[in-house]
Amino acid sequence: MIKKFSDYLDKFGDIPKDTYERFTYILSSLKLNKKEYEKLQKNIKKLSNTKWDEFNFIFYFIPQATPRARFSRRTKVFYVKNLYDYNGLFKEFLESTFEMKKIITTSCKFYCDLYFPIPEQMNKVEKILAELRLIRPLSKPDWDNAGKTYSDMVQKHLILDDCLIIDANVRKFYSFKPRIEISIKYMDGYDSKYNKRKVESWNTYKSAKDEIDSKDSII
Repeated sequence: MIKKFSDYLDKFGDIPKDTYERFTYILSSLKLNKKEYEKLQKNIKKLSNTKWDEFNFIFYFIPQATPRARFSRRTKVFYVKNLYDYNGLFKEFLESTFEMKKIITTSCKFYCDLYFPIPEQMNKVEKILAELRLIRPLSKPDWDNAGKTYSDMVQKHLILDDCLIIDANVRKFYSFKPRIEISIKYMDGYDSKYNKRKVESWNTYKSAKDEIDSKDSII
């Protein structure tokens, strides 16, 4: 750990902590010419005004989380119990509810609201407050484990890989109507030629090319 910290200081120690000073340092270091500076300004405007498309889903069942990954001594690989059940469930949901969409390969935002059953032990006032989302669950599953369950669920059928998720939020609530509400926003194009090349080099992209919603780079 000490060596890693020392290596970090050697590589990044001179870079300012202050945002404005850091940006000034970057511009000075990269030495942009007039044409590159104009291109930078143009691309900042383009990316700031990028369109994001959106999907919203509601699943009417009690939120759960898959167990953490385990190591199989027989196959010598890590696996997650029941993961394929959720993946298959989402595939069936898409086929029965939506006209099958092309698989997303651009930057995504993933928001998941989990509504757990209101405990019988609560009094009447507490139950109403819980439905109003003013009393929140302080119980398992952990927010990160539950969020990972449902982000994994949409992989391969809607999102090519959950590493495409650049922003996420998982919230836990109570309700008389337990459910999972999922909102997925995705960028209408790659944010750079670099990321476009990177994604298109994946084996998962190449093997699912016919099912993918092909996009161009915004800049």
